[in-house]
Amino acid sequence: MSFIQIISISASSIFLIWVFRLIVKKRLREEFSVIWILCSMFLNLFAFWREGIDVLAHFFGIFYPPAILFIMLFIALIVYSLHLSIILSKQKNDIKNLTQEIAFINEKLEKQSK
Repeated sequence: MSFIQIISISASSIFLIWVFRLIVKKRLREEFSVIWILCSMFLNLFAFWREGIDVLAHFFGIFYPPAILFIMLFIALIVYSLHLSIILSKQKNDIKNLTQEIAFINEKLEKQSK
């Protein structure tokens, strides 16, 4: 096992432990942590199995194996951005509905107090 492999395994394992600590401390919600856990496991997989990048690149017909990591990173970022956009849209609608409910309740209270 090479020095860079040991560093890669250590870094991805520390990152995985950090994500789990954030979940336990309720600083990171479970639905948001899935992508980080998968990324960490993905990094651990290729830290242990270095030829896996070559196999994967050959399977997809990519001539420069490290390029597959950038392609996968790009795809993961697009999917995660879409996920966050969906959550943002839902929260925006929820805030609008709550604001309307509060206005309706305030109007009722004003009518009752008069």
